[in-house]
Amino acid sequence: MFKTVLVHQAGGPEVMTLVDQDPGAPGAGQIRLRQTAIGVNFGDIHKRRGSAPPHAMAAIGLPFTPGLEAAGIVEAVGPGVTEFRVGDRVAYAVASMLGGYAAVRLFEARLAHKLPDSVADADAAALLYKGVTVHGMIRSCYRIEPGHVVLLHAAAGGIGTVLTRWAKYLGATIIGTVSRDDKVQRALINGCDHVIVTGREDFAARTLDITDGVGVDVVYDGVGQEVFLKSFDCLRKYGTMVSFGQSSGMVKPFDPVMLQHKGHYLTKFSGSTYNADVSEYQQRLGDVLDAIDQGILPRGTHATYALDDVVAAHRDIEARRTIGSVVLMP
Repeated sequence: MFKTVLVHQAGGPEVMTLVDQDPGAPGAGQIRLRQTAIGVNFGDIHKRRGSAPPHAMAAIGLPFTPGLEAAGIVEAVGPGVTEFRVGDRVAYAVASMLGGYAAVRLFEARLAHKLPDSVADADAAALLYKGVTVHGMIRSCYRIEPGHVVLLHAAAGGIGTVLTRWAKYLGATIIGTVSRDDKVQRALINGCDHVIVTGREDFAARTLDITDGVGVDVVYDGVGQEVFLKSFDCLRKYGTMVSFGQSSGMVKPFDPVMLQHKGHYLTKFSGSTYNADVSEYQQRLGDVLDAIDQGILPRGTHATYALDDVVAAHRDIEARRTIGSVVLMP
């Protein structure tokens, strides 16, 4: 039997329980995966506490096992699987398929990706989902080019770390916001050119000061309610707001007429939408692994917890005690 996390009802971290179960043999098109590293994302927390967008919550039954990404070793292949063999190292990062918080699981082979020898399991688990998300935002939602100026909220977090590193590599200037002074150094190390501490600074005023009143080309917002409306004040004429998360709460309805005054654009990133096409998803995975291999994305800087300590991991993330990515080790 193998440890698996189950959520029987929405609530705080304590609603997650560890149980022993064996997923059985893989069916047609499946692989059985012994997981060696499991990524933790804020989306897991939203689903656990029932605060994910309504359409996402409607698709989740109870009980469920959280988790969107992991790396591991193929233990068995089901009928029709030809792309993998027993012993292959693989990883995945799929917004629409839960079940990652488990020592062993069954998984759809078409959604797995073989890991190169140069990428460690923990790095893949920590960075793939965040990397695929960032890839969609900086190459599809708003294509970052040299000279662009970016405002990034929560710049010291997992997504913030990946987006800063990648956007900086692409030639952007990054203005990052963080919640506390002790996160400033991490944001600077990531590559932020300017860091604003939202706990004691007006981020809109500081952003306009930094940009000589012009504003930024794009805002990437994973915080939501606390910063969403004010972030439009930071955009230049014809600038773009990319909303991709809501760690502070869902954005309340607003009048889209407000967009017309400076010709602003608004888009909402969703991994289940942008990666619904398997070939596009696989291409993004490949690009992220290349970015890890090239050193664009940070290796070995992740906070690790035992799978047994999943409750503590969620508590620390919600209390904003973590910096960067969090990985569970079965």
